[in-house]
Amino acid sequence: MSMGRPGMMGHGRRTSALAVDARALVRAARRGVLCTLIPEDGIPYGSLVELLPLPDGDIVLFMSLLAEHQHFLAADPRASILIAPHLNDEQAMAKPRVTLVGRVEVIEDRASVAAAYVERHPTAAGYINFPDFQFYRLRVARARYIAGFGQMGWIKGEVYREAGGA
Repeated sequence: MSMGRPGMMGHGRRTSALAVDARALVRAARRGVLCTLIPEDGIPYGSLVELLPLPDGDIVLFMSLLAEHQHFLAADPRASILIAPHLNDEQAMAKPRVTLVGRVEVIEDRASVAAAYVERHPTAAGYINFPDFQFYRLRVARARYIAGFGQMGWIKGEVYREAGGA
């Protein structure tokens, strides 16, 4: 299994097992770090966001048009989201985490995700109908899952999606 370049992916049963674990971590996630690209120079910019994982493994974001990361996505839809639930643990580097990589697109049908988003994030009920907020979807093209030291791999998008039923 590859632990190197993004273009190289792990293979076989081991990658499938990593995909199952990655999907479980994503399903449980409430927040993550969204990384977008600053248009002027392409430097990555990270920001904390609330998440709604979808059954197919993609991620829904709810962002204000005033948010800096939303402006960056309008210029370049490429993004990643780091989900690291053990970030503040003493042994965080030995704990599971996943980075989802893909492109972000506007969700035109707000009603298709609004109720589920508010159920996961009840405080959003106070601003769910604000006109300057929009739903977005990160379409996962690949994932980098790290289970702990020496247990990691890149997961192709289709393998990541297929692992969702587990």
